Amino acid sequence: MGYVTSRVARLRRNLARIQEQLDALNASFLEATESGVESYAFDSGEGSQRTTRRKLSEIRTQIDRLEAEEESIINELYGMGLINVRLRRKSPC
Repeated sequence: MGYVTSRVARLRRNLARIQEQLDALNASFLEATESGVESYAFDSGEGSQRTTRRKLSEIRTQIDRLEAEEESIINELYGMGLINVRLRRKSPC
C-alpha cells in the first residue's frame, strides 16, 4: 500500500469518525434546546444520582470545530479548495 493510498484510507476513516461525532453532538444539541434542563438530581432513598448537561455554547463550539475539520478533510480527499498559490511581484523600473 503506497503513501497516497494509505493517506486516503486514513482520511476516510477520520471523516467517518468525525461525522459520527457530529451526529451525536447535533442530537445532544437538539435535545438540550428542546428540554431546557441543564441538571437534575434523583434520590430514591437507597441511593442518589446527579446529572449535569454540558452548556449549549460548549456543544456548539465543538460542533463548529468538527465541521471545520470535516470540511478540511473533504477538501483534501476530493481536491477542492485552495491547494497552491504562487505570487510574483514585478520589480519597479
